[in-house]
Amino acid sequence: MVPKAVLFDAGNTLIWLDHPFIVQALREHGVETTIEGLMEAEYGAKLLLDELARAGGTDERTRGKMFFAEIFRRLGVKEAAFPPLAQRMFARHAEKNLWSNVRERTVETLDQLRRRGYRLGVISNADGRIDPLLESVGLRGHFEVVVDSGVVGIDKPDPRIFHLALEQMGVEPREAVYVGDIYEIDVQGARAAGMRAILIDPLWKWDDKDCERIRGIHDLLDVLPAQPA
Repeated sequence: MVPKAVLFDAGNTLIWLDHPFIVQALREHGVETTIEGLMEAEYGAKLLLDELARAGGTDERTRGKMFFAEIFRRLGVKEAAFPPLAQRMFARHAEKNLWSNVRERTVETLDQLRRRGYRLGVISNADGRIDPLLESVGLRGHFEVVVDSGVVGIDKPDPRIFHLALEQMGVEPREAVYVGDIYEIDVQGARAAGMRAILIDPLWKWDDKDCERIRGIHDLLDVLPAQPA
């Protein structure tokens, strides 16, 4: 069955982490890395997020702190530098969301999906600012619905947040696809809600996962055909 709707995670799916800023902040604390090296560390940190999601009992802010701490560890940052680096990250996030980089082909992909007849939405674990963030980077107009966990008080992978978005769109779970970058939070959450799930895997490392994978949302154009007339 060709789905009617495609819903997206926000961070590292539609809008990506500001890698240049983080590389520079690390350099100021004596740690040299590249964007590629940072992305490798980020992949390892996502493994930790998977473990935390399986275990349960952590909220999005706690997961965020542990996510960056794991990145620092994997890049060889000394423990003493963790607090000032974390403070720098969260100050930047408060000022200008750390996830603010729109990659090439994102707008074109969203335009093409809409031309193919898909209805689009966003479901994000965030702090209540996803709607204005998407507006500021020029993406908000593509989406019928934006559901932010910081607004509705439900975090992924809880299936209720997926159902909330689907209800707002008037779409059944079996008629929708969800696209995100963390297996336990995005793929397993969407599956629990009855949706088809696709994992964003930019480094192509999640070959042990039992799900569809793409490197970026532009690859959706290869797996989602046009709606039947």
